[in-house]
Amino acid sequence: MAFSSFSSNGLAFLLLLAVALVDSARGCVFYAGGKYGWVLNPSESYGHWAERNRFQVNDSIVFKYKKGEDSVLVVAEQDFDSCDVSNPIRKLDGGDSRFVFERSGPFFFVSGAPGRCERGQKLAVVVMAVRRPRWPPVSASPVLPPTPASSPPRWAPQYPPLLPPSATLPPESSGAPILSPTPPPTLPTPTGGTSVPMPSPVPAPSDPAATGAAGITSAKSVLRTLMIIIGISLVDLQQINQAKKRLIPARYLLAM
Repeated sequence: MAFSSFSSNGLAFLLLLAVALVDSARGCVFYAGGKYGWVLNPSESYGHWAERNRFQVNDSIVFKYKKGEDSVLVVAEQDFDSCDVSNPIRKLDGGDSRFVFERSGPFFFVSGAPGRCERGQKLAVVVMAVRRPRWPPVSASPVLPPTPASSPPRWAPQYPPLLPPSATLPPESSGAPILSPTPPPTLPTPTGGTSVPMPSPVPAPSDPAATGAAGITSAKSVLRTLMIIIGISLVDLQQINQAKKRLIPARYLLAM
């Protein structure tokens, strides 16, 4: 149902469009002088009547008059100005004459009856040119110049700064800080023999795990130092005993 309604509406629109196209191709019809026709001294002058109308190509103009009493002459502009009817371009004398504008530009009409052109029975019509839609010119896309092939940028190699010979790189930190060992001071022995190194002070760690590890290391160092001291003391005692054994016979000899 909807399709049939749409089809009927579409056909009606196409018919109206066709009629409009035919009418536009056929043009409009104008009556010179309006309802009074082609007469002498009409109520509206021919000049004013022509100015308020717009004429286009394929339009036509009708001159209504009585056959045998008047006629219409198509003349040149200079003959129109001077009312010279001796050399018309075209003559219309059949009564209710019809003239079709087949081109744009000015057209000049005068009465063929003697003395009427001089009294104002003449008409000048300007037909407008056909205006076709002006499409904007298609501009070609600008051609860009080829870009020169650019080589990739060369980056200067960046080397790390050289350190002086005396400088050393710090070790990477992994948890507890690693301290460089410092040589412990030595204590003189009673006999002037082997020196006993003193345990180096252990810095306080910053976290509990480091504190435990440092404490174990410190305890081991203290035990190791004590064992060394005890061993040295035993050695010194043995040397003292041996020295005493040597001194005893000497005392006996001195006593004798």
